[in-house]
Amino acid sequence: MSDEISAASLLMAVVAILYGAWYQEIVDAANTTVPAKHDKHKPLAAVEKALFTRCLPLAFMAVMLVLVFSPTLVGIVGHAVSVLREHGLAAYGAYSSVRTAFCVVVLVGGGIAGHVCWMALGLAGLWRRLKA
Repeated sequence: MSDEISAASLLMAVVAILYGAWYQEIVDAANTTVPAKHDKHKPLAAVEKALFTRCLPLAFMAVMLVLVFSPTLVGIVGHAVSVLREHGLAAYGAYSSVRTAFCVVVLVGGGIAGHVCWMALGLAGLWRRLKA
């Protein structure tokens, strides 16, 4: 379990650092207005850069992080539910902060993955409007 929490934390840290570093650029591109037909080159270039070199790679990394560690997360939650059913509140004695931390890391990764995918969808729509 300690190897899994270390790997998940390290990978989540990489995603979180890139998310923080690229967030403003992605938001700036998402806030681009669609100009007149002849003035689309510069905004299109900014949106393409944010979408294809920032947002989509980050979304892919975040989603893969969650998918890789989801089976372990499901196993931990399933075990916790079965112990709680069997022992009631006395199950607190079997509490593991490492397992809980692992679950938190994966769930935060899921939140970031969802948010980045949502931003990617918005940028893709803007990119299509600028290409038209």
